Amino acid sequence: MNLDRQIHRVFGLEKSSPPVRGPPLPVSDMSLAFKGYPMLRQAEVFLSVPALERWRMEHTLAFSQECCVCLRAAQRFLPVHAAPGWMSLFRRKQLLAGVPHCEEHGRQDEARLLVQVNPWSEWVCQIALIGMNEAFLLKTRELNQAGDMAPPWKAFPGYEPMSSGWRQGNGEYWFAHVWSPFWQRLSPEERQQYNQRWAAPPDWHSRLMDLP
Repeated sequence: MNLDRQIHRVFGLEKSSPPVRGPPLPVSDMSLAFKGYPMLRQAEVFLSVPALERWRMEHTLAFSQECCVCLRAAQRFLPVHAAPGWMSLFRRKQLLAGVPHCEEHGRQDEARLLVQVNPWSEWVCQIALIGMNEAFLLKTRELNQAGDMAPPWKAFPGYEPMSSGWRQGNGEYWFAHVWSPFWQRLSPEERQQYNQRWAAPPDWHSRLMDLP
């Protein structure tokens, strides 16, 4: 099922045409207005080690106890399913459990959230969330990217410290957008502790300790 049909199924929204005249209105970086859905937002989440363990065990994420649509107190916790198979003859797979909703927005039997799961490796899992409330999505990203990120030699085990894989493709993207922000938040003492905790190979220890 393509994205337009999934959005209509979950949110009941129809794709709108972009305005023909006038300058573009300022929109959030998370907005899907460029795809014809100005009411929707998309967040990219790379699961930290604690969040990844939770995902593996419970198939759920850490959420604030607020409705994913309006941020009122959560009353119902609904699942997200994969798109139905051909002619709806295949059983729908549950992708995510326990998405919080208030009573008003939890009247249907499925969460008002779209989920795309993209495992890049054993230790790197990227999850794209599409929903209606930007604050909820940002909080979800914050909660699930808290704690240790897996080190580069675990995240991309085929790449040496000076591999060209860190300068192109998924390796470059992950290092720049996930690993570097995480590493920069650590103090020198925390970096030493991290390398000890993850038993950094000597070449990686030297490489990481040289990073700003």
